[in-house]
Amino acid sequence: MSNKRSFKEHSELFTLGAICILLCLTASLTGCGRAQASRKDIIELSIWSMWSGPEEQNFLRVLRRYEELHPNIHIKNLGAVSDDTKTIRALVAGVPPDLCTLSDASYLGPLARNQAVLSMDKMFQESGLKSADFVPSSLNLCRYKNKLYGLPFLIDDEAMLWNKQAFREAGLDPDRPPKTLEELAEYAVKLTKRDSEGKITRLGLRPPPDYWVLMALFGGRLIDPVTGKITPDDPGNAAGLKWYKGVVDRVGGFSEVNAFASGFGRDASASNPFYTGKVAIMFNGEWNPYWISRYAPQLDYGVAPIPAPAACPQNAGTTWLGGNVFCIPTESRHPKEAWDFLVWAQTEEAQVMFAKDMNNVPNQLSAIRSPKLRTGPPFRAKYSIYLDLADGPKAKFFPALPATNLYSSQMITSVDKIMLGDLTAENALAGVRVRVQKEMDK
Repeated sequence: MSNKRSFKEHSELFTLGAICILLCLTASLTGCGRAQASRKDIIELSIWSMWSGPEEQNFLRVLRRYEELHPNIHIKNLGAVSDDTKTIRALVAGVPPDLCTLSDASYLGPLARNQAVLSMDKMFQESGLKSADFVPSSLNLCRYKNKLYGLPFLIDDEAMLWNKQAFREAGLDPDRPPKTLEELAEYAVKLTKRDSEGKITRLGLRPPPDYWVLMALFGGRLIDPVTGKITPDDPGNAAGLKWYKGVVDRVGGFSEVNAFASGFGRDASASNPFYTGKVAIMFNGEWNPYWISRYAPQLDYGVAPIPAPAACPQNAGTTWLGGNVFCIPTESRHPKEAWDFLVWAQTEEAQVMFAKDMNNVPNQLSAIRSPKLRTGPPFRAKYSIYLDLADGPKAKFFPALPATNLYSSQMITSVDKIMLGDLTAENALAGVRVRVQKEMDK
């Protein structure tokens, strides 16, 4: 058969080929147009979060789930920003992210005072969110002068953990934790161990991560809700610190206790002093049951509410709240989309998903009561005690004030002076009131 084609055949083939090329080009251009249009519709939301390592991966899973539900949003997590001063510098420079967390909620008051973050009251009312759906006090963590400047996405609280084997060694019933703070003081003395040279080898009660919950157990307040004046020298605050000083003095004094505590290992590891038996009792957060299951699965321990003083039985069940506070910078490029994400973060799906990975406490009541968080691995039975405490009416928190950072640091400084015996609790706390109130009045 001849391979030659007629001119007509060549012309027809050329024409068909040209048409095919034109059709392909048209389709390609049309496709490009759609891709460009879709890219234009996608909003890139930038977030600075406090989490790093495995916790950051947990947060990223939450973000990817949000993107699945909202295809027009691409979230750019800009990595861990645990140092809030970096966020503050970005706010001052006018180049903030669209949404940010505060690793230290005490910065909320100064940021709100300087209008660096948006007030959320109007958005909250229009969104359909209801205060009654939130864990008591979790929203108050985010208020400054009764206005909302942040939303929580999980919270923390405190309970008492005790080493049952240490109780057995000290001749104490391992299944009966102390019922009052006075009884706890006696236990702490009995549980403290020393070697043949008299050096502490086990501390009955670990120094608290902060002292706020002790003050609250005695009914202490940090601010007068009527006048707005700070009240560091509230009698309850002084009573809480004097109780702890009494315990410390009985087991060797503040300097000796601090010297022993200085050798403690990193908390999120197998060298945590409670996990290794260097501490018999501690007040600490809800992440511990999971950490123990991971780092010290052999540890025989219990979890219970921190006991109240015998004279204040009405304060039983008191805990201290902290929170993962999200704020929207005033100069956010996408404040609406940032708010939409925060609203979704309040859904039961988002709360349970993040809490289950982080082993923190949800701030939504529907999630805090979810069986998904209370069943499964054995550690969840102890974790559930924290859920119940947060759900109760006696969860306290540090108020957001214009000088919260100063107030907090001055209180910590005064505690050292009280524990060392340099000042009485009353005098030290009165000095805090004078110094901080002076700054507040400015």
